[in-house]
Amino acid sequence: MSYWSWNCSITVRRRSASWGAISTGLSKNQRISSAVMTVLLITHGASATAQRWRDRYQRWFEKRRQTVLQLTTGATQDNDILTLHRYLERANEVLILAGDGTLHWLVNQLTEAQAQRLILSPIPCGTGNDFARDLGLLRADWRMREDEQLTLASVDIGELHGTRFVNAASRGLAADLVQRQGVRSKLWFGRVSYVLGVLAWWMRYQYQPHQANTPVLQSLLVGRFLGGGLCLAPQADRRHGLLTRVTVSAAPRRQLLGVLWAVLRGRHAAHPLVRIEQQQEFLLQASALEIDGEYYADPIAGAANVLRGFITVRVARR
Repeated sequence: MSYWSWNCSITVRRRSASWGAISTGLSKNQRISSAVMTVLLITHGASATAQRWRDRYQRWFEKRRQTVLQLTTGATQDNDILTLHRYLERANEVLILAGDGTLHWLVNQLTEAQAQRLILSPIPCGTGNDFARDLGLLRADWRMREDEQLTLASVDIGELHGTRFVNAASRGLAADLVQRQGVRSKLWFGRVSYVLGVLAWWMRYQYQPHQANTPVLQSLLVGRFLGGGLCLAPQADRRHGLLTRVTVSAAPRRQLLGVLWAVLRGRHAAHPLVRIEQQQEFLLQASALEIDGEYYADPIAGAANVLRGFITVRVARR
């Protein structure tokens, strides 16, 4: 487990134990037994790890006489949309053997009817895996448990100007980091690429007193984690219908290093440069954004809000 994840590890275990108690309100179709499932495996083509787990899951499901469909996404993903919707018409459950970026792409393709009907199972095979981590799903083999060890939960996601997000929408440092972070960096260094990116940003950063009112980072989170295990919003809960806004004010480099150290220790909520708020809706204006690890270059101004219980996920009981 990474150092960033350590400060929230107790919370992850405690909260994941309660997922089994919130599967009420699901339709009869959503409680469908895995014995009659048609399962869609979505894999990111650039990940060798995801491809290995895809093969293992295919054998595992077929051994149980279940129908398996496969979709491997590419760099642009535009050509995959028609195939995706054709498969979604047949599928009952979707395993996302990838990271947060692929899950972000998927939830933005779903119709509301599909989002309510389908069961999503995130398998942590990406760089960040913050959505899976927030649900306590830390191992790639968790879906291979027996049905009695699994349960369903309806969870919140966010939406900003028509774009849905499963973890966070951020401006400032996060957007700059993702813009500069290449695919090769993620493949070579994994989660460490986020640490390297933050350190590189810190070395380049120059404090300008006339920009003191512009935060170096502002994130709207629906979950607790950002950046591959950084527990930025430890009080966030996907069942409460609230967004958490975390703002880090501009300051000289030495003070910002103190903020980073406070975050790593889980003590940033009391730091004078950090402000944490929770509401159902926040206004956000930015020249560029990072959303679920993806870079959005176009300027945006609008309200971010919560989509209550928008997706149904399968999770492991504790």
